[in-house]
Amino acid sequence: MENFLKKQWQKYRARKTKAGIVIDFLILALFIAMINPSSRITINSFVIKYTMRSPKESSQKDRLLASDFDWRYRNLQGQTKNFKDLKGKVIFLNFWATWCPPCVAEFSSIDDLYKEYKDKVEFVLLSNEDNQKVKAFLAKKGYSISSNTYMDEIPKVFYSESIPATYVISKKGELVVSKKGAAKWNSEKSKALLDKLIAE
Repeated sequence: MENFLKKQWQKYRARKTKAGIVIDFLILALFIAMINPSSRITINSFVIKYTMRSPKESSQKDRLLASDFDWRYRNLQGQTKNFKDLKGKVIFLNFWATWCPPCVAEFSSIDDLYKEYKDKVEFVLLSNEDNQKVKAFLAKKGYSISSNTYMDEIPKVFYSESIPATYVISKKGELVVSKKGAAKWNSEKSKALLDKLIAE
C-alpha cells in the first residue's frame, strides 16, 4: 500500500508544477473546510463580505401604517421595548441570525455604521435565537451594537422568507430602503442617505 501511494504521488508530481500542487491542496483544504458546518459559515461569510454592495434607495417609498409600528421586542437585558416609541425617528431595522452566513458577513458593516450614527439613528436588530447565543456572538466579535428578540408577531410589511432583511425608515414613516440579503451598510452611499433622512 505504501509503495502504491508513493508511486501515485510521484506520478502526480511529474505532471504538476509547484504552483499547480499548491492550488490543488488549497482547493482540497477548502473542500474539507466546507464539509464542517462551523467553518462553512466562516468561509461563506468571508466570500459574501468582499462581494457586498451598497443598498439602493427604494424608488417607491411605502408609508407605514400605525399598526406597522405597534409591536414589542425585548433587549438582551430583558427590557421590553415598543417599536411605536421610535415613530418620528430614522430607524434602521435588521432581522438576522448567528447561523446565517450573509448576516454574519454584513454585521461588521452594520456595527461600523452604528458607531458613527448611534446618536442620530435608532438601530433595532432582531433575532429569534437564544439570548446567550447572541450575547456570545457579539462578545466574541467585539461588536458595540446589541440585539433584541421579538415578542409579538412582526407586521407583514417587514416579513421576509430569507434573512438578513433590512429596512430603513424615515421620520415620516416611509420605507426608504427594503433590502433582502447582505449589503455594505457603512458605505459612503449609505451614509449620505442617512444624512439626508436625518436632516429632514
